[in-house]
Amino acid sequence: MTVANSIHAELRFRGRKIAKVRNVDMQTQRATLETTGIGDADDEYAYGKRTTSGSATLLYKTDDGATVELMNRIFDDGEQPDDLEMIIYKGSNRSISGPALISQQGLAISTGDNTQVSINFVINGKPDRMF
Repeated sequence: MTVANSIHAELRFRGRKIAKVRNVDMQTQRATLETTGIGDADDEYAYGKRTTSGSATLLYKTDDGATVELMNRIFDDGEQPDDLEMIIYKGSNRSISGPALISQQGLAISTGDNTQVSINFVINGKPDRMF
């Protein structure tokens, strides 16, 4: 399993950077499939499918229309967010990113004009990476 903790990250919705992303982490897991044949004395394995997921905290102002729209989309029936991308930066030229779906969001906590929301996300397909 690969774990990426960021120096900083950003979430893009419809091509626009939204919210401030804090406390983000991303994990990539690759399943192993048993391929042992009958009569073999030892187990043998091959790689299976890959899953990349993570969590983050979003901090945004209550008048940030794009972020509020994104947060409300999780309640829409049968829809997935359009053009949502999570990017984690590890330094000047190192990053991991991919199209994302929000799979869970936590209770919003407001302090003045700022709202804080915890999210879980999954990457849709193969992530792009530069380590």
